[in-house]
Amino acid sequence: MRKLLRVPVLIAVVAATIAAFGFGTAAAAGGSDYSHAQYQVTFSLNCDNPTAPCQNVFGLGGIWGWIALTPDGGANAQVTECGHTVGGGGPGGAGAGHIAFDSTWSTFSSPSAPSPITPTDPNGEYISVANNLGLPPFPATYGHYSISFLGAKGEITIAP
Repeated sequence: MRKLLRVPVLIAVVAATIAAFGFGTAAAAGGSDYSHAQYQVTFSLNCDNPTAPCQNVFGLGGIWGWIALTPDGGANAQVTECGHTVGGGGPGGAGAGHIAFDSTWSTFSSPSAPSPITPTDPNGEYISVANNLGLPPFPATYGHYSISFLGAKGEITIAP
């Protein structure tokens, strides 16, 4: 009787081992690896001062994101935004949301920054990501940029 119980247990252990090692490798290979991205863009813009002009333009809170731009002109973005109210606000006055989208991108030249919340690229090259979120163009030169706009503070990193 003991030998009969050992066989199913042995089969279960072998099956679990195969699943863990065999399928685990395949799943890792098919995961979200953006090491081949031409650019990876991270950005944030925060308005946390209720007396700053930014709160009259887009409210208190912020937006944070990451975009992988692939050499074929494709883009994958993850963006989170959060709004706050002063004094508690009313219904719909605060909250957070997340948006994930696929898109396209291109670069263009400009002698000056194309938007007031786009830092000046030292080489005059900019990245435009097609989106309906109002995301401005980004500098195309790798590096870290800090911006200030109507009292809002922002950070952008462009990396390979």
